[in-house]
Amino acid sequence: MKNYSIQILSLLLLICIQSCKKISELEYKERGTLIEYTFKGHIPSSEIPGMIDEYPAQEIVQNGVTFYSITYRTVCEGKQINSRGLLFIPDDVDSTYLIAYLHGTHIPINLSAFYQSKKETPSNYQGGTGNFLETRNIGLAWASAGYTVFLPDYIGFGATADKEHPYLAYDELFKSNIDGLLAVKHFLAEKGKIYDNRLFLAGWSQGAGACLSAHKFIQEQYASEFTVTASSGLAGPYNLKGFIADILSRKDQELITNNIFSWGLYSLNKFSPELKRPTDQFYAYPVYDQNSAIFTPSRIPSQTFREYFLARIIDGSDAAVNKVIDRNTFSSGWNPVGKVFLHHGDSDQIVYYFNSVDALNGLGAAGGDITLYTYAGGTHTSELEHYTKITLNDFNALK
Repeated sequence: MKNYSIQILSLLLLICIQSCKKISELEYKERGTLIEYTFKGHIPSSEIPGMIDEYPAQEIVQNGVTFYSITYRTVCEGKQINSRGLLFIPDDVDSTYLIAYLHGTHIPINLSAFYQSKKETPSNYQGGTGNFLETRNIGLAWASAGYTVFLPDYIGFGATADKEHPYLAYDELFKSNIDGLLAVKHFLAEKGKIYDNRLFLAGWSQGAGACLSAHKFIQEQYASEFTVTASSGLAGPYNLKGFIADILSRKDQELITNNIFSWGLYSLNKFSPELKRPTDQFYAYPVYDQNSAIFTPSRIPSQTFREYFLARIIDGSDAAVNKVIDRNTFSSGWNPVGKVFLHHGDSDQIVYYFNSVDALNGLGAAGGDITLYTYAGGTHTSELEHYTKITLNDFNALK
C-alpha cells in the first residue's frame, strides 16, 4: 500500500512538472513566434468575382487563393498571449509582395450589434459570400491580384475576445500587428516562399490610422525586418489631436461621433502606462468597462464627461492626457520613408476629411511623398471600390 501511494505521488509530481513546463513554454516564447497555422481553404479564381459584392471585380481577379489562420505570440498590456490573423496566398506567384491590411472597427448601434461585428474577425473567415465585408472585398481582391495579404484580428477579437480592444491607442495596437507580420515571415520561410522584406500597408477607418502609425513605427523600430514601400489609408483618424479638439469645440452639441470619442479616451487611459486613472475622474456616469464607454447615455460630450476633465484638455493643463493624445497623432512631425497614399470622402461625418488634409500638409512639409485622393461628396463608407482599385494600381506601380 505504501509503495502504491508513492507511485501515485510520483505520477502526480510528473504531471505537475509537465504542466509547469507547458505553462513556462507559453509564457516565454519570443514575440512574433509562429505558434501554429491552419489551412482553411482554397478559392479558385473562377469563384472569386462572386465573393466580391461591393463592385465588379472581374478586371482584378487573376489568381486562385489559398488561405490560412495564423496563430502567433504577442503581448497585451505587457503580458504574453496568443493572437491570430488571416493570411491569403495567391496561386502560382513566384515572388511574394506582402500587404498588411488593417481592418476598420465598426461602431455598433447597440451591444448585440457590437458582438455580431466581432464575429467578422478575419481569422474566422471560412470562404463564401456572407458578412466579412473588408476581408472579401479588399483582402481577397488584392490576393486574387497576386499579393500575399495578412489581416490581423487585433487584440479584443477572435482568440483574444476576452480582452478589451485598444481602440485608437495605436502604440498598443501596433504590438500585436507587428508580431503577426513577424510570424508571417516565419510562415513564408517555412513554405519556401521568396520574400525580400518589402511591405505594403493599408487600412480603412481606425485601420487607416493603424496603417499610417505602423508606417512610422516600422521605419523607426523594425527597419531591419521590413521596408515599407508604401501605405494607403481610407478615411483614417490621423490627426487625433485635431479630431478631439473639434469635438471639444462643440462639446455642448449632440454629436454622432461622441461614442468614438468616449471609446477612444477610455482606451487611451487603459493602455497608456502614465494614465490608468479611475474612470470616475473622466466620466459623468458609471463606466466599468469598454462596453459602457462605447454606449454612452448621451450624444453630448459635456453630458458624458466631467466638465473639469474636458476643461483641462482644452486649456492644456492636463499634461499627461494631452501627451498621450499627441503620441497617437500621426499627421505631422515625421518623414515617411516610402510613399503615402491617402483616400477620403470630403463629406465624411464619422472621421472628418481634415484628417487627411492635415496629413497631406504635415507629412509633406516634413519631406514625405504624399498623395491625397479626394472623393467629392464621399462618405465614410461610400468609397470602398475607388480605394481598393486605385490602391491596387498604386501598389502595382511600385513592385
